[in-house]
Amino acid sequence: MALIAAPAFAQKIKEDPSCAEVNYAYAATRSSWFYSEMFYDLRKDGAGKQFGEQRFDKETAYYRTVGKPAWSRSQRANWSPRDDYGPRFQSCQFVAVRKELGDKIRQYRATWQRDGIVADIDVWFSSKGKRFVRAERRFKDPEYPNKTYGTTEGAILEVFDYNPKAAVAPKGPFELE
Repeated sequence: MALIAAPAFAQKIKEDPSCAEVNYAYAATRSSWFYSEMFYDLRKDGAGKQFGEQRFDKETAYYRTVGKPAWSRSQRANWSPRDDYGPRFQSCQFVAVRKELGDKIRQYRATWQRDGIVADIDVWFSSKGKRFVRAERRFKDPEYPNKTYGTTEGAILEVFDYNPKAAVAPKGPFELE
């Protein structure tokens, strides 16, 4: 597996000013107390197949791979718009504003990275609530998501839901901790 790492000097790079609105929406999303996130294997023909689900309450994150009965749970992580490799989002470009279900949705295209893993990303977030609605990552190394998540074509679609009922803690079973 060939990982595309960010350059060693990346930790000295400041957040990209072109990504200020995306960083704000990312922070608003990750600081929401109750929300869920569905993960889809996104194929080139636009079809998608769900492979995972994540739920967040005030203190706990839950994750389940579709088809497996057990959930994993962990303490919620402190999310940051940067890590040791640099900013999470870089080279952001505004694409458009569209109406979806009566809400204005802003779309940006950018480069995303986490822990040296790099992807092209499109993010859509609500103009009103400034939280992510969905994100599509196309990894520079398509084998990374294939080996890590079992996807088929190196692209992942994340769909966010802020209805607290969608974030209800699962009843289990849970993986052994």
